[in-house]
Amino acid sequence: MKETLSIIIPNTNSLLIDKILLRLKKQTIGLSGVEILVIGEDRPNRVVARNGVRFVPTDSRAAYAAFKRNKGMHLAKGNIYLFLDDDCLPAPDCIQHHLKRHRLGEKIVGGAVKFDRKHYFQLADNVSAFHDLMPFTPEGERPYLATANLSVRRDVVEKAGLMKTRLKRAEDLEWTVRFRTKGYRLFFEPRAIVFHRPDRKTLSRIWRHWIDDAPDTLRVRLSYDKWLETPFLARYRFMYLWGAPLVAAWATLRTFRHHQVLHAYWQTVPAVYLTKMIWCWGAFLYFPKRSCSRL
Repeated sequence: MKETLSIIIPNTNSLLIDKILLRLKKQTIGLSGVEILVIGEDRPNRVVARNGVRFVPTDSRAAYAAFKRNKGMHLAKGNIYLFLDDDCLPAPDCIQHHLKRHRLGEKIVGGAVKFDRKHYFQLADNVSAFHDLMPFTPEGERPYLATANLSVRRDVVEKAGLMKTRLKRAEDLEWTVRFRTKGYRLFFEPRAIVFHRPDRKTLSRIWRHWIDDAPDTLRVRLSYDKWLETPFLARYRFMYLWGAPLVAAWATLRTFRHHQVLHAYWQTVPAVYLTKMIWCWGAFLYFPKRSCSRL
């Protein structure tokens, strides 16, 4: 079967989306059967819908990225879906490395994330979130991947289902772990790189990011506790208040367990620890009250 590619980008008024599309067009010159679907809102009017680019508007009620990605998959014609975020600039050979892995037989391929050092809080936020998906971490099977840089064959989605639209955060964690429960392997390709440039350069934005991240991530981790090796104490709310300093320290140690992460980003240790403390506070405030089996 001929490979056809649908690139799906959930967009929320991104100021980078025109640069992302330009990089994608350069990479897809000479490739047939490629479409680029931008789903969401574009008030800055930076999406030019031509030459294989299609813009599909959604209203403010469809704010979650999972909804936009699902809509993209409903409309997509390709037999491979490539997901990028609207704050991720793909490296010049990103698509090439995704497709190469699929040709070698992989059904699910996650790529690496790089970031610059201009803004301390943005850097710490990136290190805290993507420490295990950096280009110098080894290729191979992973327990989960991120939709900031992910390609999936259509038949996998047809078997495992679409993303959970009730999740504001951690929808890619849930989705990729669900793939594993269906018997699929998650492969990490460190040469398929995107540059992540989120608009999180202040302490207040870091605070909001990790407060928002905590409840849904916790729900997913408790729901898939065996698959994600979630500690049993994670089911007790008090851990995220009285035990927060220890939980944050444990999570920070895991962030810097790869020697190259520590060597490259040691200066972010205090801020990364702070992100873990904020996450604990969010988990305590919004601890799941209902069974975590219903996501």
